[in-house]
Order: sequence, then C-alpha cells, then structure tokens
Amino acid sequence: MTEIVDLYSNPALIIWDMQYGMATRALNYNEIVGQIRKLIDTSHSLKIPVVYSQLTGLPYEFMNDYIIYWAKKRGMDPKIPRTIEGNRDWQILDELAPSSGDIVLKKHTASFFVGTYLEYLLRIRNVKSLILTGVSTEVGIETTARHASCLGFIPLIAEDAIGSSNKDLHSNSLQVMRGMFELQTTDSIIQKIKNGQEFKT
Repeated sequence: MTEIVDLYSNPALIIWDMQYGMATRALNYNEIVGQIRKLIDTSHSLKIPVVYSQLTGLPYEFMNDYIIYWAKKRGMDPKIPRTIEGNRDWQILDELAPSSGDIVLKKHTASFFVGTYLEYLLRIRNVKSLILTGVSTEVGIETTARHASCLGFIPLIAEDAIGSSNKDLHSNSLQVMRGMFELQTTDSIIQKIKNGQEFKT
C-alpha cells in the first residue's frame, strides 16, 4: 500500500540562534544569511509561521552541570556567558530581524523544545514539518531535528542555510542527518513548499 507523507505542507520556518554572538562565528556566515533571508521572505509571502530561537545566557548559579561542562570543554568561562539578555551578542542580526507576526522564543538548551512553548505554538498552527536553519549544525540544528522527530514533526534541513565554526563537525552532522531527515537546498525547499509537494512511501 502506498501512503502519502506530507513533507512540504503546513511547515514552519525555524531561525536558530542567528545572533551576533553566535552566527557570526560560522565559516559560511555570509552564505547562510542570504539563504535564510530568502526563506524568511518566502515564508512571509506564503503565511508560513516563522519562529526565532534566541539563546539567552543564565546566571552561573542557575546553570546546570552540563552547560558548565560544555562551556569549559569549548574553552569558555561559564561565569561569563556571551549571550546576556540585552547585550549586542544576544541580539538577532539586523539583516534577519523578526517582523511583526514572527515569534521569538528565548531558550537555554540545544533543543528548541526544552523550556519553551514551541511545541504548543506549532500545534496551534497545525504545523507538520519544520524547516531548520541557523547556527550551529552539530549542536542546535541536529538536536532540535532529533527532538522534533520524536514529537512527530518532520525535520526539513536547509543544508545551505545552516552553519558552524567547525568544518568537520558540520560535515559529520550533515552526513548523519542525511540518513535520518530530509536535506534539501534552500531553492529546492522554496520550490517544493510553493508546489505543496508530497513524498510517496
């Protein structure tokens, strides 16, 4: 029996951590900003929900053991978080600034679903799939894609609209996700959501 899986109908666009203190570190920064801008403009024209994550640093006393471990592993002082609410690093890039009607959710972990209202908001809009963009590939993008799939959402990875400061981790994460999720170029995703393309299994 052939079933129809809706990959490109009822999507939401996720803009992951495109903040000055995060996104500018990506090796392919200039490319992904342009590709994300195209996806935002297309989403607005098609009335597709656009949701931004905004990494917001917590005071050291409220950090869990893993966040402290992770910061130290990357050579950072966990007592000096980069993305303190209100500072320049915390702000979303001017080129990708949210429009009225877009949603911005503060978050503190590598999964966009932990500690936020994301799932609730997506269910209200009857969202079926998530177009994932932003920085970084091997952390927030892959983690959120995995979590989304466990909740029943179909991850659509815009492979030329995600980036990282580590070339090897970026490539390895893409290879892993290619075996689990739908990876497409920005232009391909735009064409398919305009056509409402379905996937036959």
